[in-house]
Amino acid sequence: MSPLVRALKLGGIGAVLGAAILAIVLLARLYGGTEVSTRDRRSPAAEGSAAFVVEMSPMGAVEFPAVPRRFVTLDAHYNDLAVAIGRSEGLVATGSAANFHDEFYGQLEGVESGVDRDALTFLYGESGGMFDKETLYGLDADVHHIDPLRLSSGKSWTPGDVAEISRNVGPFFANRYSRTNDYPGDEPYEFYPLWELLERVAAVHGEAGRVRRLAAISNAMVERIQAQLPPESERPTVGLVMVSGNGFLPFSLSRPGFGTAQYRAVGARDAFAPIRDQTYADAGRGTRLDIEAMLTLDPEVLIVPWAIYSSETYDQLLALRDDPLGARLTALGTDRAYPGGSPLQGPIFHLFQIEMAAKQIYPDRFGPFRADGDYPESEQLFSRAEVSRVLRGESAAESQR
Repeated sequence: MSPLVRALKLGGIGAVLGAAILAIVLLARLYGGTEVSTRDRRSPAAEGSAAFVVEMSPMGAVEFPAVPRRFVTLDAHYNDLAVAIGRSEGLVATGSAANFHDEFYGQLEGVESGVDRDALTFLYGESGGMFDKETLYGLDADVHHIDPLRLSSGKSWTPGDVAEISRNVGPFFANRYSRTNDYPGDEPYEFYPLWELLERVAAVHGEAGRVRRLAAISNAMVERIQAQLPPESERPTVGLVMVSGNGFLPFSLSRPGFGTAQYRAVGARDAFAPIRDQTYADAGRGTRLDIEAMLTLDPEVLIVPWAIYSSETYDQLLALRDDPLGARLTALGTDRAYPGGSPLQGPIFHLFQIEMAAKQIYPDRFGPFRADGDYPESEQLFSRAEVSRVLRGESAAESQR
């Protein structure tokens, strides 16, 4: 039982507040952090110093003796971040071989992933089994971009195991549950918008400034897009959905969290808003819909998440055109079904996926979507050249020359 839950059972506001503070301190100590500092939480630690502190939930304030040289990730968005901040050569292990998609990088001059995949360790085996402590001992990383609470919630790891690796190898520094802004445990847990989350992780590597510059490019693009949107009542309803067996797994665009941030950025109308509590979230896998339920909701646009990695689930949706009931879905009849991006989006993915969403949902405003992404410059919604300059490490002054 966590200190906070124990206090709630004992009763009293003071006990609850005291337990909450105690829980935060315990989490910080357990997962590699120090006690929470009074520094402005919106301003990551100064870059370029020898020892420095970066704070993020659920770890608290974590002290680093120097910028990490070797690091481990579990989810794909941290790999994309590593490319964006020029640190991908330090990646020694990631969750799986499926954590990479290079198509976006190919559209940016002078930008490559920089990852030697043949030299990587993949933490999940072919059967999807969980890695163990010995794997992390062997990797000897300076930091593990793995959410410690997510890791210790499984059957293979205990909080003690996480503390042992933090103490003997390197701290954990990640926040998984901001993807859908729901955490199933009792511990204090803060959720972050995408750009703030990325900036905090980039600060660990001394490169928060690059993320801020990319965020400015994103904000400018979103502002331009939103200025051209039709009135909400005239926007098509959008269903983010995966075909799963004999049913459909819906994702709600109106749920908070960075996993669907690109759709909220372009003002998408959520077709699954009426059943939001039944849709996918990290704390609960969601309810599968049958074809009759899908026909009742009948989104005008259908988008399949993850389809940029593999067309299998997208092809399954398109195959329903030959099904007597599936063919009645409006989006299939009007060719408004599209491959979607990754919910685990880093800064580069997010820029391209905002553009994808705008073109898929409002082709009459922003031009038709092209699966190969080969848009003439006049149809691009953000400057590839500007992003490339940031990723190549050019200073803001150099970029303006």
